[in-house]
Amino acid sequence: MQPVLAYNESSLPAPSLGERLQLAAQHHLALEIANSGKLDLEPYLNSNIPITAVQAYAMHDFHPLHPDAQHRQQALLHVHQTLEVAAQLQVPRIVTVCGFGADVVDSPFEHCLNFFSRCAAPAKTLGIKIMIEPLSPRRCAAMTEPYRIGQLVDTLAEPEVFTTLLDTGHLLDSGYDLETFLTNWPFPTEELQLKGPHSTPPDFPSGQWLRQLPFQPTVLCVEHRQPIALSDFEQLISAIRLEFSPQ
Repeated sequence: MQPVLAYNESSLPAPSLGERLQLAAQHHLALEIANSGKLDLEPYLNSNIPITAVQAYAMHDFHPLHPDAQHRQQALLHVHQTLEVAAQLQVPRIVTVCGFGADVVDSPFEHCLNFFSRCAAPAKTLGIKIMIEPLSPRRCAAMTEPYRIGQLVDTLAEPEVFTTLLDTGHLLDSGYDLETFLTNWPFPTEELQLKGPHSTPPDFPSGQWLRQLPFQPTVLCVEHRQPIALSDFEQLISAIRLEFSPQ
């Protein structure tokens, strides 16, 4: 079964939410959306566009590695609120991270284990998966080694709740060779985010290795911060679909 192709809503080349929703519908794309804490659900509820994941986006500011305990508690509340948003939108998964920035707690693995353990019960009740994404060292001073995130998911021992998300941009920014890394990745992975280095659009075609992954992601999601022209966006979507078409 082929993965669902999604696009980060904020990365779509259109100036307004309405136009981005229209563009996604026109190109038969699912969406990944960001919850910063005050997400207006109405436009998404009124559209027929599938949403593959809700990002707990306020974790840029509040996260489990923050030295301030109040910030860590705020991060916990934000993840719980993002789970509720996902439930209201009938979205099956959310995106989380361990931390951002250079100022982090001691014993980061233990803090992350404690934090995500406290997210398991509400996620299980709502039937929503929590994906944990490793970032590059450009973004955080701890828990950037992807294998540590895999070990975290293994240690949490709740496979119906916790899984990993891999972002090709963060892997490239970390210095990994994508083909070597991804074809040897041993941990369960729900989503593969497609991004170039330094948050540029991904450069496709990417080679046969994408069809030979040892894991089968449920979702492929394009995400980038660098703007993209409409014509380049259309070429990119066509290239990704060709890459994953049956051979």
